[in-house]
Amino acid sequence: MDFKEILKKFNNKYIIATLIFAVVIIFVDQYNLFYQINNFKKLKKAKSQVEYYEKEIKEQQETLDRLHRDSALMERIAREKYMMKRDNEVIYVIEAKE
Repeated sequence: MDFKEILKKFNNKYIIATLIFAVVIIFVDQYNLFYQINNFKKLKKAKSQVEYYEKEIKEQQETLDRLHRDSALMERIAREKYMMKRDNEVIYVIEAKE
């Protein structure tokens, strides 16, 4: 098949119109192929962030439920994480040098 035979096949007005339409849609249009690929990547990233935050919310909710049930756990977390103390206590913070 040489070049002239290929041109004869593409000489049909419907094929030419279809090719022009495809080029416009893929490269020229406002929502072209590259825009769609970029949006797909953003969507995939957003979905992974949603999954991550849903997992974090579930873990935090479980921790909150445990804190409501166990006062000893609440006291331990308050002392370790928020440096809270009782009225008659003195807390010494020792930081290790690395």
